[in-house]
Amino acid sequence: MDFSDDKSWDRIVDAIDIKFGIDKHGRSTEPLPDRPDLTQSVQFIVFERAGKMYKLERVTGPAVIDRKSHYHKVAGSAVRFENVYDETEIAHKTNFYVKSGDDWEPLAPEELALG
Repeated sequence: MDFSDDKSWDRIVDAIDIKFGIDKHGRSTEPLPDRPDLTQSVQFIVFERAGKMYKLERVTGPAVIDRKSHYHKVAGSAVRFENVYDETEIAHKTNFYVKSGDDWEPLAPEELALG
């Protein structure tokens, strides 16, 4: 599923609304976890299907253009990764979740099977 443009996102939201109804929706702006000086916009919808709650989230923010790895020379130490962003290029990412108890668990898009 490709929701890289606004029309595709709107179509899937409309289809879910028609087929299942939308229980909750919203939009927020938040800092990037690894670059608090940059922000991302998050749109989401929550709906119920076959007794389970699902959430779709569309995250829009600066595109990641590189990922640098930082190694420490001490044996057994972990590798740290740093994202490099293009502040002028916008990227979209869609996340899928299913409610499990009080938590939202990530879900692979094919597991959602909305067809």
